[in-house]
Amino acid sequence: MNRLLMALALLLLAPAMAPAMARAEAPTADQRLILVTMDGTRWQEVFRGADKALVAEPKFTHPDWKETVEKAWDTGPGVMPFLHSLPAQGGVLHGNRDTGQCMRVTNPMWFSYPGYNELLTGRPDPAITTNDKTWNRNTTFLEWLNRRPGFAGKVRMYGTWDVFPYIINDKRSGVPVNGEAPGALPTETRTMRMAQDALRSAADMRVLYVALGDTDEFAHEGDYAQYLASMNRDDDFIAELWRMAQADPAWRGRTTLMVTTDHGRGARPGAYWTEHGSAAAWKLAPQDYTIADPEGFTGSDAIWFAAIGPGVHPAPQLPLKTACLTQSQIAASALAALGEDWRAFDAGAGAPLPFFAGR
Repeated sequence: MNRLLMALALLLLAPAMAPAMARAEAPTADQRLILVTMDGTRWQEVFRGADKALVAEPKFTHPDWKETVEKAWDTGPGVMPFLHSLPAQGGVLHGNRDTGQCMRVTNPMWFSYPGYNELLTGRPDPAITTNDKTWNRNTTFLEWLNRRPGFAGKVRMYGTWDVFPYIINDKRSGVPVNGEAPGALPTETRTMRMAQDALRSAADMRVLYVALGDTDEFAHEGDYAQYLASMNRDDDFIAELWRMAQADPAWRGRTTLMVTTDHGRGARPGAYWTEHGSAAAWKLAPQDYTIADPEGFTGSDAIWFAAIGPGVHPAPQLPLKTACLTQSQIAASALAALGEDWRAFDAGAGAPLPFFAGR
């Protein structure tokens, strides 16, 4: 009931907030960024809500959860009310292929390490073909910023996966990465609290990256109700981060929030939603999959993106057949939102998304 009231309040407040957001100007000095990723979260649930076939299948949705799922999460706004409130506030939510929107990864693997590398560096790396703990040879935009005047020592990362220190290459980059934090609380809950504490106490921090992983964990387990519950919980967390930023004079009016995912999931009926990966990935390590599919898990290259903040603006609708935004554009978008020259980072990286055009 509390979540339903919260969603209704967001919808009622959105029209009043929209004009102020629509008049947002280009970033000024001391811009800040909050980037949140939700591992392996399909665009289908973000925009459509619960898949009725998966809810009806006891193998994926326990009968005790069926009624809750049907009542609360039968639509995209039901699962993620905060993200769906962003367009009315002057932000964007892109990737709904049902309406002709398209966004995808460009790396050939369609799983986590290659996805995070592409997202954070602006380029796919064909040499990254596993999720092994190997130090990333590529420079992320986080590392680049951490060496820039005004950003050194002001970039932090909190994640729920112990491979993140290697992806960020914390030893070389100097970016603090908590990886998988030990403790009595569930890993994702602990990560959320650590990130909130950092935002609350680190007044000089300028870039906060939070990587959440329960969505992917529950999906691989085939637990559809908990996968949806994780999405809903993540949406609450993201809303709270945004509220905290708007309540803090150091962050208010200077912060861009970005939310996205590292990869999608299989789109075929049945158990394919539990897996992800391309034909190339399957052929390299078929033993890693519970379903044999040499053709790869169709649709797991499809991703989505949400953002709000100074200078973020809706772009004209991009037809599916003529334009598809890419994961490789997110790094440049983050730098543009911070008022930095993305070409100085890597002129060969993907250009900023059209929501940041002219920056």
